[in-house]
Amino acid sequence: MSNRYATNKLKLRKGEYQRENNTFEYRWIDKNGKRRYIYAKSLPELRKKEETITRDTLDGIDYSRLDMTINSYFEIWKKIKTGVRVSYFTSCTRTYERYVEPQFGKTKLRNITYSGVVMFLESLVREKGLKYGTVRNIALVLSMVLEVAVKDDVLRNNPCKGALKELRRQYANDAKVVRALTLHEQKYFEAFLAKPGRFHQYCPVFTVMLWTGMRVGEVLGLRWEDIDFVNNEIDVNHIILDYSRGKGKGSVYTANPPKTRKSFRRIPMLPKVKEALIEEKCFQDLLGIKCISNIDGYTNFIFLDSKGSVLPYRKLNHVLTDISEEINKEIKENGNPDISEFPHVHNHMLRHTFATRMREAGADIKATSEMMGHDSIMITLKTYTDASRDFKSREIAVLDRYYENAE
Repeated sequence: MSNRYATNKLKLRKGEYQRENNTFEYRWIDKNGKRRYIYAKSLPELRKKEETITRDTLDGIDYSRLDMTINSYFEIWKKIKTGVRVSYFTSCTRTYERYVEPQFGKTKLRNITYSGVVMFLESLVREKGLKYGTVRNIALVLSMVLEVAVKDDVLRNNPCKGALKELRRQYANDAKVVRALTLHEQKYFEAFLAKPGRFHQYCPVFTVMLWTGMRVGEVLGLRWEDIDFVNNEIDVNHIILDYSRGKGKGSVYTANPPKTRKSFRRIPMLPKVKEALIEEKCFQDLLGIKCISNIDGYTNFIFLDSKGSVLPYRKLNHVLTDISEEINKEIKENGNPDISEFPHVHNHMLRHTFATRMREAGADIKATSEMMGHDSIMITLKTYTDASRDFKSREIAVLDRYYENAE
């Protein structure tokens, strides 16, 4: 090491040293009593780093943890993240493990920067083709993990703060919009399910989804005691969710309270829903199917597979994909003046379709919102009420008739 002066005659401060290769070193003791070192090619560069260290020390930054990776703090986040819904925790965990953990999660905390976070998020859009909505969720989870490091005095501030603004301007309009089935598409879909064949067994469950607006987890969680055949009502008092046991350990169903306080509700049961439930009961009795599932004390579920277990959420989506493809084949072979191409249907589209039909029928928006279990009518208006071309044409015709009849 050198004397207390550098080779250019500049006086070295306490803790500064010039090394034999003419680079510079700074040594200090962190708040945990551990000796630390940093290096630089020049003295001005070293002193810039010292200024950062001084600010960090005054702010109480814990240097002993700066060599930890984001993944290490993710494990800490999982241990302390209590008091949240299992479904929310599971969703966050899956999102992190899929998109952050493999590469960016290996970054050490000392190397995380705002620009690095922005570039990571942009790469998800440009290289992986993710939609803005998905990237927004990833950024939210990453931010929650890094916020723990901020509260532990490892990071001065959260580098995720404001990072989404850079993407929002360019990609926010790319968010995928869930559309509803048109009236013609819905009628074709229901007629297709009503025909004998391999898809007919799913007619009851999809009918209930289409004509109640219930979430798929609420429908799959329905038990026979939740159905009031006398007053024609459905009691929604719980929801079942697909819960991950951890990476590579598979998943299992868990029963939770409904999504929000307003999700506890009683839904009027239309005649076709009642008929669908009775058909399901007769089908199971004919084949001798009995419920064998017990999910957190809940049993006697309505919608079961051939072995008596609750229908898998993913299986319904796979079935809907197959149905969509088969309907498209029929339309191409036979033609249909009202449908040129049938859309790819998924579980949530059926809920969306219910809300849209209610809107087109002129139903009260507050009643629709309550049936769907929304916290406010604004959620219903903003998210779930498409207006079809035919419907808008009928509505604008009201103005035309008013004008013609005006004195």
